[in-house]
Amino acid sequence: MTTIKAKKDLYNNGKCFTKGKTYQVQREVSTEAGLMDLQTINDQGQPHIIGTFWRDFKIVKATHH
Repeated sequence: MTTIKAKKDLYNNGKCFTKGKTYQVQREVSTEAGLMDLQTINDQGQPHIIGTFWRDFKIVKATHH
C-alpha cells in the first residue's frame, strides 16, 4: 500500500481531491508516474483512477508487505 498526498485541489465533475489530504493506493509505488493506472477513493467516496492527476500527487509512504 502507498500513501499519497495531493499537492493542490483537483477537480473532475466536482472536487475530487483536496490539497494536503492523504489518500491510499493498494499497491507499493516508488515513483509518482507509477500512480497513473491506479485507483484511490476520492473526496466523494468514489473509486477514481488517478490518471493524469499523477503529477499533482506526492508519495508520502510506501508500505512493504
